[in-house]
Amino acid sequence: MIRFLAQALLLTAVFIGAWLVGGKPEKYVATIYFSMLVIGALEAFAFEPATQADYENLHEFRFILDLAALAGVVFVALHYDRWWTLWVGSAQFVAVTAHLLRMLDMPIPALAYTVMERWPVWIAIVLTAVGTCLHYRHRSGTRTDT
Repeated sequence: MIRFLAQALLLTAVFIGAWLVGGKPEKYVATIYFSMLVIGALEAFAFEPATQADYENLHEFRFILDLAALAGVVFVALHYDRWWTLWVGSAQFVAVTAHLLRMLDMPIPALAYTVMERWPVWIAIVLTAVGTCLHYRHRSGTRTDT
């Protein structure tokens, strides 16, 4: 529960920051991941939250969310000139790959599936924060390469 709260607080801060000082790509990607957080929390509230034992099988709902996030991030990466969106897309692709491996009944341990499915979101949050900071510094004229 602590990890979820930490992730929710960090993602909320990145979401607010992106909407305050970010450009369109930062706002779009932050919104994609904030939406995933809200939808995932509603799903966990309506049903049972996932446990480690649940990672023995495919999480269909999370798979659909991760596919939608991948499609959204790829769309942003293709339409805007930001290097970090490619990295976010790559991280999100790892999450989708985890689901695909589980769906194909590959011998992937539950812990590996858990890490491959959850950690890309942390990476995406951090990269979105970095992208937002870089956009803000670029827009405000602050340079660090002097």
